[in-house]
Amino acid sequence: METRQNTVRSLEDRIPYMKDQRRKKANRRLSTILLLFAVLIALVVYMQTSVSDVKAVNVSGLSWLTEAYVLAETDIDTSTKIVQVSPNGIEQELRKVPGVKDVSVDRSWYNVVTIDVEEEKMIAYSRTDEEEVVVLADGSLHPTGSITDPEKLKDGPLLREFTDAAELEKIASELEQVDDAMRARMSEIVFSKQKGEPTRYEIYMNDGNTIQTPTFKLSQTVSKYGEIYENIPKGQRGTVVMDGGYYFVPYEKPKE
Repeated sequence: METRQNTVRSLEDRIPYMKDQRRKKANRRLSTILLLFAVLIALVVYMQTSVSDVKAVNVSGLSWLTEAYVLAETDIDTSTKIVQVSPNGIEQELRKVPGVKDVSVDRSWYNVVTIDVEEEKMIAYSRTDEEEVVVLADGSLHPTGSITDPEKLKDGPLLREFTDAAELEKIASELEQVDDAMRARMSEIVFSKQKGEPTRYEIYMNDGNTIQTPTFKLSQTVSKYGEIYENIPKGQRGTVVMDGGYYFVPYEKPKE
């Protein structure tokens, strides 16, 4: 009998404690719900106001490309929400743009987007049916008319008879390996493909000479031209045939 009474008293003593624990648990649950609700309201307000807008877009690394040209491919402006900006997505799109070799995009916490561009190198020039174009190191073409500052156009040869995209890409890759000074000495490069003969490049130099070289090793052969030029008799102009070795054929035979 006494044991039962002790049990009843023990339960009566614990009831206030249990009620207090339930109340605290309910309060914690309510606090969590209110906090989540407040965060949700804050997010809605943030997204609906200009606080979440992109504050600025900074483009760096440009030499001959323009900021407007790069930004035209991003669809980003100061009305874009910063949370909508995907750095990886922008990088993938910009790497497809002619003139852009590589790019990195950073989205800062204070709503500024930074785009760092590595431009393709200008290698040569060409002409299409509509306009003159710059030939870039990857073989792609860029209209010269979109380059507003003529001083940004680099010295390079005019390419002729390169009607095949693969051949254009090949010559661009070869010319990229030629140093700038030698490339600047070239006036024109003609892709020569005649029946029964191997394909070759005919390179017209600014000094009046012509170089004939196989298409598969242009960068190797033209690098030797400076030394060859020094050995050409003074005042003579002609064709330097470079295929393994080299020999010089004057345009006019010297008078005996």
